[in-house]
Amino acid sequence: TINGQKVLIENIYFGFDKYNLTDDMKAVAKSNASKLSGIQADTKIKVEGNCDEWGTDEYNYALGLKRAKVVKDFLVMDGIADSSIAVVSFGESNPVCTDKNSACWQKNR
Repeated sequence: TINGQKVLIENIYFGFDKYNLTDDMKAVAKSNASKLSGIQADTKIKVEGNCDEWGTDEYNYALGLKRAKVVKDFLVMDGIADSSIAVVSFGESNPVCTDKNSACWQKNR
């Protein structure tokens, strides 16, 4: 909810072992930034970085942090205050999907 209105902030997905935004995901990030532009100055935003189960815990934590940071940087470039955005990495510890297939792993990136 942003200023009393329900707003859908879409997930940003990444390729395997990647932390750059594709053109499609840049469009999603831009849409999210537009939706977030109306937040009040004291509102805090948390950007969460996640990974699939491939790689070590340490590697996935670092990759999740890079993913969250690149999304934060994009939001800041699009006018959201840096001070209102916190980043956190869950690495592989917070999966959306737990099936053992590529479609599921993509949902966790």
